[in-house]
Amino acid sequence: MRNLVLYLFVLFNSCNAQEPTQEVSSGKPKQSPQATSATIDPKDYPKGYFRNPLAIPLQLSANFGELRTNHFHMGFDIRTAQRENLPVFAAAEGYVSRVKIEPSGFGQAIYLTHPNGYTTLYAHLNSFYPQLSEYIENKQYESQQWQQEIEFEPNQFRVAKGEVIANSGNTGASAGPHLHFEIRNTETENNLNPWLFNLGLTDNIPPSVYRLYFYDRRYSTYQVAPTPIPIRGSNGNYTRDGVLVVPTPTISFGIAAEDKYNISAFRYGIYAAELWWDDTLRSSFRLDNISYNETRYSNASIDYTTKLSGGAYIQHLSRLPGNASTIFTTLHTDGLITLTDTAVHDAKIFVKDAAGNTSIVTFKVRFDPAKVDDRVFAANSINMSPGRENTLTEEEVEVVFPPKAFYDMVPFVYKAEEPKDTKVVSKIHHLHNYKVPVHDYYSVRVKPAVPLTEEAKEKVVMQLVSNRKIVTMKGKWNNDWKEGSFRDLGYIRLLIDSTPPAVNSSWRNGANLSKAASITIYTRDNTEVESFNAMLDGQWLLFSRKGNSFIHKFDERTSAGTHNLTVTVEDVPGNVTEKTFAFTR
Repeated sequence: MRNLVLYLFVLFNSCNAQEPTQEVSSGKPKQSPQATSATIDPKDYPKGYFRNPLAIPLQLSANFGELRTNHFHMGFDIRTAQRENLPVFAAAEGYVSRVKIEPSGFGQAIYLTHPNGYTTLYAHLNSFYPQLSEYIENKQYESQQWQQEIEFEPNQFRVAKGEVIANSGNTGASAGPHLHFEIRNTETENNLNPWLFNLGLTDNIPPSVYRLYFYDRRYSTYQVAPTPIPIRGSNGNYTRDGVLVVPTPTISFGIAAEDKYNISAFRYGIYAAELWWDDTLRSSFRLDNISYNETRYSNASIDYTTKLSGGAYIQHLSRLPGNASTIFTTLHTDGLITLTDTAVHDAKIFVKDAAGNTSIVTFKVRFDPAKVDDRVFAANSINMSPGRENTLTEEEVEVVFPPKAFYDMVPFVYKAEEPKDTKVVSKIHHLHNYKVPVHDYYSVRVKPAVPLTEEAKEKVVMQLVSNRKIVTMKGKWNNDWKEGSFRDLGYIRLLIDSTPPAVNSSWRNGANLSKAASITIYTRDNTEVESFNAMLDGQWLLFSRKGNSFIHKFDERTSAGTHNLTVTVEDVPGNVTEKTFAFTR
Protein backbone atom coordinates (compact mmCIF):
# COMPACT_ATOMS: atom_id res chain seq x y z
CA MET A 1 0.00 0.00 0.00
CA ARG A 2 2.84 2.43 0.91
CA ASN A 3 4.53 1.81 -2.48
CA LEU A 4 1.25 2.62 -4.21
CA VAL A 5 0.99 5.88 -2.27
CA LEU A 6 4.56 6.89 -3.17
CA TYR A 7 3.86 6.08 -6.83
CA LEU A 8 0.76 8.29 -6.80
CA PHE A 9 2.70 11.07 -5.10
CA VAL A 10 5.39 11.03 -7.84
CA LEU A 11 2.66 10.90 -10.49
CA PHE A 12 0.96 13.98 -9.05
CA ASN A 13 4.29 15.82 -9.00
CA SER A 14 5.04 15.03 -12.64
CA CYS A 15 1.54 15.86 -13.89
CA ASN A 16 1.12 19.13 -12.01
CA ALA A 17 4.62 20.63 -11.82
CA GLN A 18 3.60 23.35 -14.28
CA GLU A 19 0.81 24.68 -12.04
CA PRO A 20 1.45 28.44 -11.61
CA THR A 21 1.95 30.08 -8.25
CA GLN A 22 2.40 33.71 -7.34
CA GLU A 23 4.54 35.31 -4.70
CA VAL A 24 4.16 38.66 -2.95
CA SER A 25 6.64 40.71 -1.01
CA SER A 26 4.12 42.47 1.22
CA GLY A 27 1.84 41.02 3.88
CA LYS A 28 -1.29 41.85 1.84
CA PRO A 29 -2.71 39.26 -0.55
CA LYS A 30 -2.10 39.90 -4.21
CA GLN A 31 -4.94 39.28 -6.65
CA SER A 32 -4.34 36.63 -9.27
CA PRO A 33 -4.59 37.94 -12.85
CA GLN A 34 -7.11 35.14 -13.44
CA ALA A 35 -9.56 36.59 -10.89
CA THR A 36 -12.83 37.73 -12.39
CA SER A 37 -15.47 40.31 -11.52
CA ALA A 38 -16.63 38.48 -8.39
CA THR A 39 -13.52 39.74 -6.59
CA ILE A 40 -13.73 43.41 -7.55
CA ASP A 41 -16.00 46.07 -6.11
CA PRO A 42 -19.68 45.65 -7.03
CA LYS A 43 -21.44 47.91 -9.49
CA ASP A 44 -22.12 51.42 -8.24
CA TYR A 45 -25.84 51.04 -7.71
CA PRO A 46 -27.86 54.26 -7.21
CA LYS A 47 -27.61 55.25 -3.56
CA GLY A 48 -30.63 56.91 -1.93
CA TYR A 49 -32.89 56.38 -4.94
CA PHE A 50 -35.07 53.87 -3.07
CA ARG A 51 -36.62 54.62 0.30
CA ASN A 52 -37.52 52.33 3.18
CA PRO A 53 -40.85 50.73 2.08
CA LEU A 54 -42.22 51.02 5.64
CA ALA A 55 -42.81 54.00 7.95
CA ILE A 56 -40.96 52.37 10.85
CA PRO A 57 -37.16 52.03 11.22
CA LEU A 58 -35.71 49.45 8.87
CA GLN A 59 -34.88 46.21 10.67
CA LEU A 60 -34.23 42.86 9.01
CA SER A 61 -35.05 39.31 9.96
CA ALA A 62 -33.25 37.97 6.85
CA ASN A 63 -30.84 39.46 4.31
CA PHE A 64 -30.02 38.84 0.66
CA GLY A 65 -28.23 35.58 -0.12
CA GLU A 66 -29.09 33.97 3.19
CA LEU A 67 -28.99 30.19 2.87
CA ARG A 68 -32.21 28.24 2.58
CA THR A 69 -32.94 24.69 1.43
CA ASN A 70 -33.47 24.81 -2.35
CA HIS A 71 -32.80 28.54 -2.71
CA PHE A 72 -30.87 31.61 -1.72
CA HIS A 73 -32.96 34.23 0.03
CA MET A 74 -33.54 36.72 -2.77
CA GLY A 75 -34.23 39.96 -0.90
CA PHE A 76 -34.75 41.52 2.50
CA ASP A 77 -37.25 40.25 5.05
CA ILE A 78 -38.21 43.46 6.83
CA ARG A 79 -39.64 43.23 10.32
CA THR A 80 -43.09 44.73 10.93
CA ALA A 81 -42.99 44.77 14.76
CA GLN A 82 -44.91 41.46 14.77
CA ARG A 83 -47.92 43.27 13.33
CA GLU A 84 -49.92 43.02 10.13
CA ASN A 85 -51.54 45.72 7.99
CA LEU A 86 -48.77 48.29 8.26
CA PRO A 87 -48.83 50.66 5.26
CA VAL A 88 -46.35 49.68 2.55
CA PHE A 89 -44.94 52.56 0.49
CA ALA A 90 -43.57 52.68 -3.04
CA ALA A 91 -39.78 52.73 -2.71
CA ALA A 92 -39.57 55.03 -5.76
CA GLU A 93 -41.78 56.40 -8.51
CA GLY A 94 -42.90 53.97 -11.20
CA TYR A 95 -45.87 51.84 -12.18
CA VAL A 96 -47.48 48.59 -11.10
CA SER A 97 -46.13 46.10 -13.65
CA ARG A 98 -47.36 42.86 -12.13
CA VAL A 99 -49.46 41.42 -9.32
CA LYS A 100 -49.17 37.84 -8.10
CA ILE A 101 -51.61 36.01 -5.83
CA GLU A 102 -50.80 32.42 -4.79
CA PRO A 103 -51.40 30.14 -1.78
CA SER A 104 -47.69 29.58 -1.09
CA GLY A 105 -44.58 31.43 -2.23
CA PHE A 106 -45.08 35.19 -2.13
CA GLY A 107 -48.76 34.98 -1.15
CA GLN A 108 -49.95 38.38 -2.39
CA ALA A 109 -47.23 40.41 -4.09
CA ILE A 110 -46.93 43.62 -6.08
CA TYR A 111 -44.16 44.54 -8.56
CA LEU A 112 -43.26 48.18 -9.32
CA THR A 113 -41.15 49.02 -12.37
CA HIS A 114 -39.10 52.21 -12.08
CA PRO A 115 -37.68 54.52 -14.78
CA ASN A 116 -34.06 53.90 -13.70
CA GLY A 117 -34.04 50.29 -14.91
CA TYR A 118 -34.98 48.53 -11.67
CA THR A 119 -38.07 46.73 -10.39
CA THR A 120 -39.06 46.41 -6.74
CA LEU A 121 -41.19 43.62 -5.29
CA TYR A 122 -43.26 43.63 -2.09
CA ALA A 123 -44.58 40.26 -0.87
CA HIS A 124 -46.69 38.48 1.81
CA LEU A 125 -49.15 41.37 1.64
CA ASN A 126 -52.64 41.30 3.12
CA SER A 127 -54.13 43.70 0.58
CA PHE A 128 -53.39 46.21 -2.18
CA TYR A 129 -54.38 49.87 -2.37
CA PRO A 130 -58.11 50.41 -3.14
CA GLN A 131 -58.04 51.14 -6.89
CA LEU A 132 -55.76 48.18 -7.60
CA SER A 133 -57.71 45.90 -5.25
CA GLU A 134 -60.96 46.68 -7.05
CA TYR A 135 -59.40 45.92 -10.45
CA ILE A 136 -57.96 42.59 -9.24
CA GLU A 137 -61.16 41.53 -7.52
CA ASN A 138 -63.11 42.13 -10.72
CA LYS A 139 -60.60 39.91 -12.55
CA GLN A 140 -60.99 37.20 -9.91
CA TYR A 141 -64.78 37.20 -10.22
CA GLU A 142 -64.62 37.26 -14.03
CA SER A 143 -62.34 34.20 -14.08
CA GLN A 144 -63.80 32.66 -10.90
CA GLN A 145 -60.24 32.12 -9.70
CA TRP A 146 -58.66 33.57 -6.58
CA GLN A 147 -55.12 32.74 -7.72
CA GLN A 148 -53.87 35.30 -10.23
CA GLU A 149 -50.81 36.60 -12.04
CA ILE A 150 -51.62 39.83 -13.88
CA GLU A 151 -49.28 42.04 -15.92
CA PHE A 152 -50.06 45.72 -16.48
CA GLU A 153 -49.25 48.42 -19.03
CA PRO A 154 -47.07 51.34 -17.88
CA ASN A 155 -49.94 53.83 -17.79
CA GLN A 156 -52.51 51.71 -15.96
CA PHE A 157 -51.44 52.14 -12.34
CA ARG A 158 -48.74 54.76 -11.83
CA VAL A 159 -47.40 55.47 -8.34
CA ALA A 160 -45.28 58.18 -6.76
CA LYS A 161 -42.39 57.61 -4.39
CA GLY A 162 -43.80 57.26 -0.88
CA GLU A 163 -47.35 56.49 -2.03
CA VAL A 164 -49.15 53.74 -0.10
CA ILE A 165 -49.43 50.69 -2.36
CA ALA A 166 -50.43 47.89 0.04
CA ASN A 167 -50.79 46.66 3.60
CA SER A 168 -48.24 44.27 5.04
CA GLY A 169 -49.26 40.78 6.09
CA ASN A 170 -48.42 37.13 6.52
CA THR A 171 -49.71 35.50 3.32
CA GLY A 172 -48.11 32.72 1.29
CA ALA A 173 -45.09 30.80 2.60
CA SER A 174 -44.62 33.13 5.54
CA ALA A 175 -44.12 31.95 9.12
CA GLY A 176 -44.89 35.32 10.70
CA PRO A 177 -45.78 38.93 9.85
CA HIS A 178 -43.11 40.65 7.75
CA LEU A 179 -42.51 42.34 4.41
CA HIS A 180 -40.39 40.57 1.80
CA PHE A 181 -38.69 43.24 -0.36
CA GLU A 182 -36.64 42.72 -3.52
CA ILE A 183 -34.80 44.89 -6.04
CA ARG A 184 -34.40 43.44 -9.53
CA ASN A 185 -32.75 44.45 -12.76
CA THR A 186 -35.81 45.06 -14.95
CA GLU A 187 -34.16 43.84 -18.16
CA THR A 188 -32.57 40.62 -16.84
CA GLU A 189 -34.97 40.07 -13.89
CA ASN A 190 -31.93 39.18 -11.79
CA ASN A 191 -32.28 39.89 -8.09
CA LEU A 192 -29.80 42.38 -6.66
CA ASN A 193 -28.60 42.82 -3.11
CA PRO A 194 -30.69 45.68 -1.64
CA TRP A 195 -27.90 46.55 0.81
CA LEU A 196 -25.89 47.94 -2.11
CA PHE A 197 -28.57 50.62 -2.72
CA ASN A 198 -28.03 52.26 0.69
CA LEU A 199 -31.46 52.03 2.27
CA GLY A 200 -30.15 53.42 5.55
CA LEU A 201 -28.78 50.33 7.29
CA THR A 202 -25.46 50.57 9.10
CA ASP A 203 -23.01 47.82 9.98
CA ASN A 204 -19.44 47.88 11.28
CA ILE A 205 -19.36 44.32 12.63
CA PRO A 206 -17.34 41.78 10.60
CA PRO A 207 -18.82 38.32 9.90
CA SER A 208 -18.34 35.57 12.45
CA VAL A 209 -16.56 32.41 11.27
CA TYR A 210 -17.55 29.48 13.45
CA ARG A 211 -15.94 26.50 11.80
CA LEU A 212 -13.57 25.55 8.99
CA TYR A 213 -13.58 22.22 7.12
CA PHE A 214 -11.64 20.38 4.45
CA TYR A 215 -12.83 17.69 2.01
CA ASP A 216 -10.92 14.78 0.50
CA ARG A 217 -11.68 15.60 -3.13
CA ARG A 218 -10.33 12.38 -4.54
CA TYR A 219 -13.92 11.43 -3.82
CA SER A 220 -17.33 12.99 -4.27
CA THR A 221 -18.60 15.32 -1.56
CA TYR A 222 -21.54 12.90 -1.31
CA GLN A 223 -19.16 10.03 -0.43
CA VAL A 224 -17.05 11.48 2.36
CA ALA A 225 -17.91 13.73 5.29
CA PRO A 226 -16.12 17.04 5.88
CA THR A 227 -13.20 17.04 8.31
CA PRO A 228 -13.44 19.90 10.84
CA ILE A 229 -10.40 22.17 11.30
CA PRO A 230 -10.31 23.76 14.77
CA ILE A 231 -9.87 27.54 14.65
CA ARG A 232 -9.78 30.23 17.29
CA GLY A 233 -10.30 33.99 17.25
CA SER A 234 -12.95 36.69 17.09
CA ASN A 235 -13.68 40.20 15.80
CA GLY A 236 -12.58 39.46 12.28
CA ASN A 237 -9.35 37.57 12.95
CA TYR A 238 -9.21 33.77 13.09
CA THR A 239 -6.39 31.26 12.88
CA ARG A 240 -5.48 27.63 13.33
CA ASP A 241 -2.58 26.79 15.60
CA GLY A 242 0.19 24.72 14.06
CA VAL A 243 0.16 23.10 10.64
CA LEU A 244 -2.86 21.23 9.30
CA VAL A 245 -1.59 17.89 7.98
CA VAL A 246 -3.93 16.42 5.34
CA PRO A 247 -4.02 12.75 4.26
CA THR A 248 -4.95 13.47 0.64
CA PRO A 249 -3.29 15.27 -2.27
CA THR A 250 -6.58 16.85 -3.43
CA ILE A 251 -8.61 19.03 -1.09
CA SER A 252 -11.21 21.76 -0.97
CA PHE A 253 -12.50 23.87 1.91
CA GLY A 254 -15.79 24.91 3.45
CA ILE A 255 -16.81 27.41 6.13
CA ALA A 256 -19.66 27.91 8.56
CA ALA A 257 -20.09 31.67 8.93
CA GLU A 258 -22.75 34.29 9.62
CA ASP A 259 -23.04 38.05 9.68
CA LYS A 260 -24.44 40.44 12.29
CA TYR A 261 -25.74 44.00 12.05
CA ASN A 262 -25.31 46.71 14.64
CA ILE A 263 -28.88 46.99 15.94
CA SER A 264 -30.11 43.43 15.58
CA ALA A 265 -29.75 40.18 17.48
CA PHE A 266 -30.50 38.23 14.27
CA ARG A 267 -27.80 36.34 12.38
CA TYR A 268 -27.61 36.76 8.63
CA GLY A 269 -25.95 35.26 5.58
CA ILE A 270 -22.49 36.39 4.47
CA TYR A 271 -21.97 38.40 1.30
CA ALA A 272 -18.73 37.04 -0.17
CA ALA A 273 -15.76 34.78 0.47
CA GLU A 274 -12.35 34.29 -1.12
CA LEU A 275 -9.83 31.45 -0.85
CA TRP A 276 -6.15 32.40 -1.30
CA TRP A 277 -3.45 29.75 -1.52
CA ASP A 278 0.19 30.87 -1.29
CA ASP A 279 -1.01 34.42 -2.06
CA THR A 280 -2.86 33.33 -5.20
CA LEU A 281 -6.61 33.66 -5.46
CA ARG A 282 -8.04 30.20 -6.06
CA SER A 283 -11.79 30.68 -5.67
CA SER A 284 -14.38 33.26 -4.64
CA PHE A 285 -18.11 33.82 -4.58
CA ARG A 286 -20.27 36.89 -4.11
CA LEU A 287 -24.00 37.10 -3.45
CA ASP A 288 -25.25 40.25 -5.11
CA ASN A 289 -26.78 39.30 -8.48
CA ILE A 290 -28.82 36.06 -8.69
CA SER A 291 -31.68 34.98 -10.93
CA TYR A 292 -34.55 32.79 -9.79
CA ASN A 293 -33.50 30.39 -12.56
CA GLU A 294 -30.27 29.67 -10.67
CA THR A 295 -31.32 30.11 -7.05
CA ARG A 296 -31.64 26.32 -6.58
CA TYR A 297 -27.86 26.15 -7.04
CA SER A 298 -27.78 27.09 -3.36
CA ASN A 299 -27.93 23.29 -2.86
CA ALA A 300 -24.63 22.98 -4.70
CA SER A 301 -23.06 25.87 -2.79
CA ILE A 302 -23.53 24.17 0.59
CA ASP A 303 -22.75 20.79 2.07
CA TYR A 304 -26.32 19.62 1.50
CA THR A 305 -25.78 16.21 3.08
CA THR A 306 -24.46 17.69 6.32
CA LYS A 307 -27.30 20.17 6.54
CA LEU A 308 -30.04 17.59 5.95
CA SER A 309 -28.36 15.32 8.49
CA GLY A 310 -29.01 17.96 11.14
CA GLY A 311 -25.71 19.83 10.88
CA ALA A 312 -24.85 23.46 10.19
CA TYR A 313 -24.80 25.26 6.86
CA ILE A 314 -21.30 24.73 5.42
CA GLN A 315 -20.60 26.90 2.37
CA HIS A 316 -18.26 25.38 -0.19
CA LEU A 317 -15.24 27.46 -1.18
CA SER A 318 -15.06 25.46 -4.39
CA ARG A 319 -17.41 24.99 -7.30
CA LEU A 320 -18.77 21.46 -7.49
CA PRO A 321 -18.57 19.93 -11.00
CA GLY A 322 -22.30 20.37 -11.69
CA ASN A 323 -22.68 23.83 -10.16
CA ALA A 324 -23.42 26.29 -12.98
CA SER A 325 -24.18 29.17 -10.61
CA THR A 326 -22.82 32.59 -11.57
CA ILE A 327 -21.98 33.47 -7.94
CA PHE A 328 -18.55 31.82 -8.30
CA THR A 329 -15.58 33.20 -10.17
CA THR A 330 -14.27 31.09 -13.02
CA LEU A 331 -10.71 30.18 -12.07
CA HIS A 332 -8.54 27.37 -13.38
CA THR A 333 -9.07 25.25 -10.27
CA ASP A 334 -12.51 26.37 -9.05
CA GLY A 335 -11.19 26.12 -5.50
CA LEU A 336 -9.80 22.59 -5.81
CA ILE A 337 -6.28 22.39 -4.35
CA THR A 338 -3.85 19.77 -5.66
CA LEU A 339 -0.87 19.25 -3.37
CA THR A 340 2.18 18.20 -5.36
CA ASP A 341 4.75 18.35 -2.57
CA THR A 342 5.12 18.00 1.18
CA ALA A 343 5.96 21.65 1.79
CA VAL A 344 3.98 23.89 4.13
CA HIS A 345 1.53 26.14 2.28
CA ASP A 346 -0.15 29.34 3.45
CA ALA A 347 -3.94 29.55 3.18
CA LYS A 348 -6.16 32.57 3.78
CA ILE A 349 -9.92 32.86 3.65
CA PHE A 350 -11.56 36.28 3.49
CA VAL A 351 -15.22 36.46 4.54
CA LYS A 352 -17.10 39.68 3.79
CA ASP A 353 -20.43 41.36 4.38
CA ALA A 354 -22.16 43.79 2.01
CA ALA A 355 -21.12 46.78 4.16
CA GLY A 356 -17.45 46.01 3.46
CA ASN A 357 -16.51 44.49 6.82
CA THR A 358 -14.05 41.61 6.40
CA SER A 359 -12.93 38.68 8.52
CA ILE A 360 -9.81 36.68 7.74
CA VAL A 361 -8.94 33.08 8.58
CA THR A 362 -5.23 32.17 8.27
CA PHE A 363 -3.77 28.68 8.52
CA LYS A 364 -1.00 26.47 7.15
CA VAL A 365 -1.40 23.17 5.32
CA ARG A 366 0.94 20.27 4.53
CA PHE A 367 0.31 17.01 2.68
CA ASP A 368 1.64 13.80 4.24
CA PRO A 369 1.67 10.91 1.69
CA ALA A 370 2.19 8.40 4.49
CA LYS A 371 -1.25 9.20 5.89
CA VAL A 372 -3.16 8.59 2.65
CA ASP A 373 -6.06 6.25 3.29
CA ASP A 374 -8.10 4.94 0.37
CA ARG A 375 -11.84 4.54 0.88
CA VAL A 376 -13.98 1.57 -0.09
CA PHE A 377 -17.62 2.10 -0.99
CA ALA A 378 -20.70 -0.06 -1.42
CA ALA A 379 -20.29 -2.55 -4.24
CA ASN A 380 -23.97 -2.25 -5.23
CA SER A 381 -23.80 1.49 -5.90
CA ILE A 382 -24.11 3.02 -9.37
CA ASN A 383 -21.88 5.99 -10.18
CA MET A 384 -24.12 8.79 -11.42
CA SER A 385 -22.17 11.82 -12.61
CA PRO A 386 -23.06 15.45 -13.37
CA GLY A 387 -23.06 16.59 -16.97
CA ARG A 388 -24.56 13.45 -18.48
CA GLU A 389 -27.84 11.55 -18.48
CA ASN A 390 -28.00 8.88 -15.77
CA THR A 391 -30.53 6.06 -15.82
CA LEU A 392 -31.83 3.35 -13.54
CA THR A 393 -33.68 0.44 -15.13
CA GLU A 394 -35.24 -2.26 -13.01
CA GLU A 395 -38.08 -4.69 -13.58
CA GLU A 396 -40.78 -2.42 -12.12
CA VAL A 397 -39.19 1.05 -12.17
CA GLU A 398 -37.34 3.18 -14.70
CA VAL A 399 -35.72 6.51 -13.80
CA VAL A 400 -33.98 9.03 -16.06
CA PHE A 401 -31.92 11.84 -14.51
CA PRO A 402 -31.11 14.68 -16.96
CA PRO A 403 -27.52 15.99 -17.33
CA LYS A 404 -28.11 18.86 -14.87
CA ALA A 405 -29.65 16.71 -12.15
CA PHE A 406 -26.55 16.20 -9.98
CA TYR A 407 -23.83 18.56 -8.74
CA ASP A 408 -21.22 15.91 -7.90
CA MET A 409 -20.80 12.19 -8.46
CA VAL A 410 -23.49 10.23 -6.62
CA PRO A 411 -22.78 6.63 -5.52
CA PHE A 412 -26.42 5.84 -6.21
CA VAL A 413 -28.01 2.95 -4.30
CA TYR A 414 -31.41 1.53 -5.26
CA LYS A 415 -33.53 -0.72 -3.10
CA ALA A 416 -37.09 -2.07 -3.46
CA GLU A 417 -39.33 -3.38 -0.71
CA GLU A 418 -42.79 -4.83 -0.50
CA PRO A 419 -45.51 -2.48 0.82
CA LYS A 420 -47.30 -3.07 4.11
CA ASP A 421 -50.19 -0.70 3.34
CA THR A 422 -52.89 -2.33 1.20
CA LYS A 423 -53.54 1.02 -0.52
CA VAL A 424 -50.01 0.96 -1.96
CA VAL A 425 -50.19 -0.92 -5.27
CA SER A 426 -46.53 -0.94 -6.26
CA LYS A 427 -43.28 -1.86 -4.65
CA ILE A 428 -41.69 0.90 -2.62
CA HIS A 429 -38.76 2.10 -4.73
CA HIS A 430 -35.97 3.73 -2.69
CA LEU A 431 -34.03 6.12 -4.92
CA HIS A 432 -30.80 6.56 -2.97
CA ASN A 433 -31.66 8.96 -0.11
CA TYR A 434 -32.98 12.47 0.43
CA LYS A 435 -29.61 13.79 1.65
CA VAL A 436 -28.37 14.21 -1.93
CA PRO A 437 -29.92 17.14 -3.85
CA VAL A 438 -31.37 17.05 -7.35
CA HIS A 439 -31.37 20.18 -9.52
CA ASP A 440 -33.61 19.46 -12.52
CA TYR A 441 -36.76 17.35 -12.55
CA TYR A 442 -36.17 13.68 -13.33
CA SER A 443 -38.69 11.31 -14.92
CA VAL A 444 -39.97 8.13 -13.29
CA ARG A 445 -41.97 5.19 -14.62
CA VAL A 446 -43.45 2.75 -12.10
CA LYS A 447 -45.27 -0.49 -12.83
CA PRO A 448 -47.99 -1.63 -10.40
CA ALA A 449 -47.26 -4.81 -8.48
CA VAL A 450 -50.90 -5.94 -8.67
CA PRO A 451 -53.47 -6.04 -11.51
CA LEU A 452 -55.64 -2.89 -11.67
CA THR A 453 -59.00 -2.28 -13.28
CA GLU A 454 -59.47 0.83 -15.40
CA GLU A 455 -61.62 2.30 -12.63
CA ALA A 456 -58.90 1.67 -10.04
CA LYS A 457 -56.25 3.22 -12.29
CA GLU A 458 -58.16 6.52 -12.21
CA LYS A 459 -57.60 6.70 -8.45
CA VAL A 460 -53.88 5.93 -8.52
CA VAL A 461 -51.40 8.70 -7.69
CA MET A 462 -47.61 8.77 -7.54
CA GLN A 463 -46.02 9.77 -4.26
CA LEU A 464 -42.48 10.75 -3.35
CA VAL A 465 -41.69 10.58 0.36
CA SER A 466 -38.58 12.59 1.17
CA ASN A 467 -37.42 13.88 4.54
CA ARG A 468 -40.91 13.93 6.05
CA LYS A 469 -42.15 15.71 2.90
CA ILE A 470 -44.70 14.02 0.67
CA VAL A 471 -45.13 15.15 -2.93
CA THR A 472 -48.20 13.75 -4.69
CA MET A 473 -48.94 13.96 -8.38
CA LYS A 474 -51.55 12.50 -10.66
CA GLY A 475 -49.08 11.44 -13.34
CA LYS A 476 -50.24 9.69 -16.50
CA TRP A 477 -50.63 6.11 -17.63
CA ASN A 478 -48.56 4.81 -20.52
CA ASN A 479 -49.79 1.26 -21.11
CA ASP A 480 -49.27 -0.44 -17.73
CA TRP A 481 -46.75 2.11 -16.40
CA LYS A 482 -47.50 5.25 -14.38
CA GLU A 483 -45.26 8.18 -15.37
CA GLY A 484 -44.35 11.34 -13.49
CA SER A 485 -41.49 13.62 -12.48
CA PHE A 486 -39.95 14.75 -9.21
CA ARG A 487 -37.15 16.97 -7.92
CA ASP A 488 -36.06 15.24 -4.72
CA LEU A 489 -34.74 11.82 -3.86
CA GLY A 490 -36.52 9.50 -1.44
CA TYR A 491 -38.86 6.61 -2.01
CA ILE A 492 -41.57 6.46 -4.66
CA ARG A 493 -44.77 4.45 -4.61
CA LEU A 494 -48.14 4.14 -6.36
CA LEU A 495 -51.09 4.68 -4.07
CA ILE A 496 -54.84 4.23 -4.52
CA ASP A 497 -56.75 7.11 -2.98
CA SER A 498 -60.54 6.77 -3.25
CA THR A 499 -61.32 8.80 -0.10
CA PRO A 500 -62.78 12.26 -0.74
CA PRO A 501 -61.50 15.31 1.19
CA ALA A 502 -62.90 16.18 4.62
CA VAL A 503 -64.55 19.64 4.70
CA ASN A 504 -65.59 21.61 7.81
CA SER A 505 -66.55 25.20 8.62
CA SER A 506 -65.39 27.66 11.26
CA TRP A 507 -69.00 28.19 12.41
CA ARG A 508 -71.86 26.05 13.62
CA ASN A 509 -74.26 25.39 10.74
CA GLY A 510 -77.01 28.04 10.69
CA ALA A 511 -75.19 30.36 13.09
CA ASN A 512 -75.67 34.13 13.19
CA LEU A 513 -72.44 35.69 11.93
CA SER A 514 -73.54 39.34 11.91
CA LYS A 515 -70.60 40.30 14.13
CA ALA A 516 -68.00 38.20 12.31
CA ALA A 517 -65.51 39.70 9.84
CA SER A 518 -64.79 36.50 7.94
CA ILE A 519 -65.50 32.79 7.59
CA THR A 520 -63.09 29.88 7.07
CA ILE A 521 -63.50 26.49 5.43
CA TYR A 522 -61.05 23.85 6.65
CA THR A 523 -60.09 20.94 4.39
CA ARG A 524 -58.07 17.77 4.93
CA ASP A 525 -57.12 15.01 2.51
CA ASN A 526 -55.06 11.80 2.26
CA THR A 527 -53.08 13.29 -0.63
CA GLU A 528 -53.53 16.98 -1.53
CA VAL A 529 -56.40 19.38 -2.17
CA GLU A 530 -56.28 20.24 -5.86
CA SER A 531 -59.20 22.66 -6.22
CA PHE A 532 -61.76 24.58 -4.17
CA ASN A 533 -64.99 26.23 -5.32
CA ALA A 534 -67.60 28.11 -3.27
CA MET A 535 -71.07 29.24 -4.38
CA LEU A 536 -73.11 31.60 -2.19
CA ASP A 537 -76.82 31.35 -3.02
CA GLY A 538 -75.84 30.14 -6.50
CA GLN A 539 -73.18 32.83 -7.15
CA TRP A 540 -69.41 32.27 -7.11
CA LEU A 541 -67.78 33.66 -3.96
CA LEU A 542 -64.13 34.65 -3.53
CA PHE A 543 -62.04 32.75 -0.95
CA SER A 544 -58.30 33.16 -0.38
CA ARG A 545 -56.14 30.17 0.53
CA LYS A 546 -53.54 29.63 3.26
CA GLY A 547 -52.38 26.02 3.38
CA ASN A 548 -55.56 23.92 3.42
CA SER A 549 -57.69 26.71 4.91
CA PHE A 550 -59.91 28.88 2.71
CA ILE A 551 -60.97 32.32 3.97
CA HIS A 552 -63.68 34.73 2.84
CA LYS A 553 -63.72 38.27 4.23
CA PHE A 554 -67.29 39.54 4.36
CA ASP A 555 -68.15 42.25 1.84
CA GLU A 556 -71.17 43.56 -0.07
CA ARG A 557 -71.68 40.13 -1.67
CA THR A 558 -72.47 38.61 1.73
CA SER A 559 -75.33 40.99 2.57
CA ALA A 560 -77.69 40.85 5.54
CA GLY A 561 -79.99 37.83 5.62
CA THR A 562 -79.82 34.05 5.51
CA HIS A 563 -77.38 32.42 3.08
CA ASN A 564 -76.50 28.96 1.81
CA LEU A 565 -72.84 28.35 0.96
CA THR A 566 -72.08 25.30 -1.19
CA VAL A 567 -68.44 24.24 -1.18
CA THR A 568 -66.89 21.77 -3.66
CA VAL A 569 -63.43 20.40 -2.92
CA GLU A 570 -61.44 18.03 -5.17
CA ASP A 571 -58.18 16.21 -4.42
CA VAL A 572 -55.35 15.12 -6.74
CA PRO A 573 -56.87 11.75 -7.84
CA GLY A 574 -60.24 13.44 -8.49
CA ASN A 575 -62.26 12.56 -5.38
CA VAL A 576 -64.87 15.24 -4.72
CA THR A 577 -66.65 16.43 -1.59
CA GLU A 578 -69.60 18.84 -1.80
CA LYS A 579 -71.09 20.36 1.33
CA THR A 580 -73.65 23.10 2.00
CA PHE A 581 -73.45 25.35 5.06
CA ALA A 582 -76.01 27.91 6.24
CA PHE A 583 -75.42 31.15 8.12
CA THR A 584 -77.15 34.45 8.82
CA ARG A 585 -75.72 37.93 8.43
